[in-house]
Amino acid sequence: MRTKNSRTEQKRPKRSFILILGLILIIGSFTITIVSKQLEIREKKQEKAQKEQALEQQQHENDYLKSVLENDDKSDFLEQEARKHGYGYPNEKVFYDITPGE
Repeated sequence: MRTKNSRTEQKRPKRSFILILGLILIIGSFTITIVSKQLEIREKKQEKAQKEQALEQQQHENDYLKSVLENDDKSDFLEQEARKHGYGYPNEKVFYDITPGE
């Protein structure tokens, strides 16, 4: 009978070692998954902030353009846009301020 008891005692440490190793692997995989998901969440939050900022800028631009359309005098707006693209009146001389620092 002593041989049977000694055999079961020898198998228990192997089973418990395998069980502990399995639990450690499962906990490790859960930890890695949680960390990677947290990184994804952080990236998505940054993307969201950038998109919200772009949306706000676009809304400001839309408000400006709506005010221009509602204004009866559109010639000032058209002149500003033409000057941005390098256009001017015929025989007009354009001088650019090239002083540094301002």
